[in-house]
Amino acid sequence: MRISTNMLYQLSNTDLTNMQGSILKLTQQINAGQTVLLPSDSPIAAARALDLAQTQALNTQFATNRNNANSSLATVSNALTSVTNMMTKLKSDIIQAGDASFSNAERANMATELKGNLQEMLGFANSTDGLGNYVFGGYKSGSAPFSFDDSGNIVYNGDQGAQTLQVDSTRQMEVSVSGQAVFQGNGQDTFKMMQNLITLLAVPTTEAANNADTQAANTFEYPAGSGLFPIAAYNTAQAALDAAQPTDPNYATLLTQAANAKLASDKADAARTPIAGSQASLTRSLNTLHASITSQMSNIESATASVGARQNELDNLDAQGKVLDQQYTQTTNDLLGRNLSDTTALVSQLSLQQQYLQAAQKVFVSTSSLTLLNYLK
Repeated sequence: MRISTNMLYQLSNTDLTNMQGSILKLTQQINAGQTVLLPSDSPIAAARALDLAQTQALNTQFATNRNNANSSLATVSNALTSVTNMMTKLKSDIIQAGDASFSNAERANMATELKGNLQEMLGFANSTDGLGNYVFGGYKSGSAPFSFDDSGNIVYNGDQGAQTLQVDSTRQMEVSVSGQAVFQGNGQDTFKMMQNLITLLAVPTTEAANNADTQAANTFEYPAGSGLFPIAAYNTAQAALDAAQPTDPNYATLLTQAANAKLASDKADAARTPIAGSQASLTRSLNTLHASITSQMSNIESATASVGARQNELDNLDAQGKVLDQQYTQTTNDLLGRNLSDTTALVSQLSLQQQYLQAAQKVFVSTSSLTLLNYLK
């Protein structure tokens, strides 16, 4: 078959152009680090890779949410730890203040210190996370949940809700705690207890005559030296007196016995009801506060345990999320040809294409220079 010079040039130009296009495509693939540059290169792989990219982006968002949740829960945990430490200090202060050797001046100094502790406790209750949200305010995370009212009492301004974050495709986690449940739960008001303790310690204690011992408070003595009898015997003595007649020979004795019994009974009643400001009254009030604080600490410990469990769950979800992210990345690399083996194959193909191009160019030069005149020379 005879090929004209024009046809030779056209065929050679087409071949050389295709080879140069292949080299350009291979160069772009190597620079991009993947074999699939356009959906047309592999429609199925490109569509699957797009789905995986969206799924991986969602997984990344969950990881961000988990990080934010961990930050908020860490703030709650730190605040609860500080509250627990403060409550432990209060219990220690109560025991110390109840010591009879503790002076009024020392109790007054302790009351002054507790006023500062009360402000600290208020600060713990108004803790904010890294985003500036109040973690004990419920849904009302934009304003301080606790504040002083006009009467000087600390009141809760939040609600019973809890802020939540989607930390996994099937898990929505609470990242805050109701401040009312922690600081004022089960009828135990932490702030009120602290204020009551401050007021109690500010009152000087005095020893009074009615602070008798327990045995004396429950007995009385007959003047005839008959020994100690229960206070209840007063009723018997009074009944005997009521039944006697003034003309009875022993009426005077019964009258004296009833009077002495009444005196002993009054003394016992007074001993069982210490006067305000007495050491006995202080001890009784301190014991009540100590029991209340112990009960309140149980609420705080429960909240702390709940927060710790959620933090552990976040750690587990993070580990699972990282595994999924690696799987998504590997699958996408396989689909789009991003692996090292794919790049190595591209480099080899580029080298071959360059050799083919050089050979084709030499053939074209040799062929195009052949003319009839060369044979006539």
